[in-house]
Amino acid sequence: MKAYLHSFIKANYRTIFTVVLLALIFKISAKQNFLLFHTIVELSSIVIAFAVFIVTWNTRRMLDNNYLYFVGIAYIFIGGLDLLHMITYPGMHIIPGTIYYTNQFWVATRFLEAFSLMMGFWFLKRKKTLNGDITILSYCIVSLLIILSILYWQIFPVCYVEGKGLTPFKIAAEYVIIAMLFFACFLLYSSKKSFTLSVFRLLMLSLFFAIVSEFCFTLYVSISSFPSEMGHYAKLISFFLIYKANVETGFTRPTDVIFKDLKDNEEKYRTLAENLPELIFRFDRSFRCLYANSALEEFLPHKHVSYAGKKLSHLGFPVSFENLLIRMLIEVRQTRTTREINFDLNEDSYVKSFSIQIIPEYGLENHEETYLVICYDITDFRNTEKRLQELNATKDKFFSIIAHDLRNPFTSLISFSELIYKNVNRLSLEKIENLAFRMNDSAKQAYTLLENLLHWSKMQTGVLEPDLQELNVEDILEEMKNVSSSIAIAKGIEIKIEKVCPDKILADRQMMNTVLRNIIANAIKFSHANGNIVLTAHKHQEAILFAVKDSGIGIEKENIERLFKMDSSFSTPGTQNERGTGLGLRLCREFVEISGGSIWLESEPGLGTTIYFTVPAVNDIPVSKDLD
Repeated sequence: MKAYLHSFIKANYRTIFTVVLLALIFKISAKQNFLLFHTIVELSSIVIAFAVFIVTWNTRRMLDNNYLYFVGIAYIFIGGLDLLHMITYPGMHIIPGTIYYTNQFWVATRFLEAFSLMMGFWFLKRKKTLNGDITILSYCIVSLLIILSILYWQIFPVCYVEGKGLTPFKIAAEYVIIAMLFFACFLLYSSKKSFTLSVFRLLMLSLFFAIVSEFCFTLYVSISSFPSEMGHYAKLISFFLIYKANVETGFTRPTDVIFKDLKDNEEKYRTLAENLPELIFRFDRSFRCLYANSALEEFLPHKHVSYAGKKLSHLGFPVSFENLLIRMLIEVRQTRTTREINFDLNEDSYVKSFSIQIIPEYGLENHEETYLVICYDITDFRNTEKRLQELNATKDKFFSIIAHDLRNPFTSLISFSELIYKNVNRLSLEKIENLAFRMNDSAKQAYTLLENLLHWSKMQTGVLEPDLQELNVEDILEEMKNVSSSIAIAKGIEIKIEKVCPDKILADRQMMNTVLRNIIANAIKFSHANGNIVLTAHKHQEAILFAVKDSGIGIEKENIERLFKMDSSFSTPGTQNERGTGLGLRLCREFVEISGGSIWLESEPGLGTTIYFTVPAVNDIPVSKDLD
């Protein structure tokens, strides 16, 4: 105990000496002349009030607390009114009059002080920084009104009567001020998190001594009585504690006030990091873990009591993920620049995509360098991206089909209609009737194709499922022969149907029509004039094998695989320079595979091409699978 007392005196000897000296001065002056005592005490309070304002105003750009800022501004006006209270004290003979102005200024000033101590909490809750200029202007107006109401208009209630003592108004006013100060204490306690512990204690003690001071001034009969003396002491202590809170704490130790919000924010950000779904951890230069948030426990199968202090290689990451982090950390350590990469993890039970960012952090010394690692889970984003790419590819295919398949019927329509209007006077009715029939057939073909395309586009976006039906093989081939005949006849090509089995398939009619129409159109395109195209269909193992054979120009072996790849745009002109999109056979492959079959071709340059595709026969298709 003695050692603690000795260390306390040694650390605060200047403050103790000042307090003892002032106490002696106040006590001696009070015994000799109360007017002298009153002047010394009030001057001390006024000097403190002015000091509070001066330092607060000059440190306002650093002061990050609206309450201390507002109260600091208020105290210069409180000190100014206390100065008027001092010079109107009986015996000063500076402002003559029969009314005790000193008591009126006291009550008005204490009201202003109590109001300021309460009002400051309203500004404390505001995020916007207090406007000091407007605050000063407002206090100037209020202080001027108080002075005019006492000295010029003389409408302020009388507070003291010679020979009678305090008026009822004065006593009631003191109790109202006490109530306001108690309310300020409540507000301070409610907002204690906005202050450092030392500032909170100083402000609470200041309010306590202000209450004691006001209570003393409700008791005295003479303005020079003992309660009046004690009230002035309590007021001086209250001002001194405000000085400690606003000046010493905010000036000589500003970090406690200025950076308190930063410390609070640091705690908030730490809490935020702990609850974020992203993986967040920090490593030192040896790749030893310094910090890891709670999301790591959900990611790793083996939970640790603490990840801090463990090597990266001992944390239990998947091998590919661990190796990537090590490579990135080595690169960041060498280049001292931020590194970011997207990584798809597909190992063991992990199927995730991450955006990994490693940020180098540098301290004052080189050995304090650390690395912040943030792993954003972008699995949903990557899946959405892939889906968008698929949808975009579907859109491209849709427009390509329109351009590819709709061209043929419209070509026939244009050709036949041009033939009629150019030769209308030379053609017989029979010939016109035949051409009109073919035009009608081409129009129906175009309409059917357009309707098929709309159904197909819905199926691609998941809106329409394949409509499975039992289809007769021979009927399908006959229908597609008739649909394609107009184009074949224009080129002098004959389409034949040979070796057709009586079996049925279970498939989507529109898909099968599109497959056969595209294959036959390709055969016509690459066949020479007056050639032949042969359609066959027979039972092959557990499926129906369709074949479309032409005697055209054939295809080089290295180009066969390119014909069926969806990411290829390979296309060659036909024997009469017909153009295509290069997507016909790719679409055929997609529809055949959706139907549960496969497609391939055999070709030799100059000897023609045969395209085969299979579709499961009706009796060989499990009902549960086909109806999914």
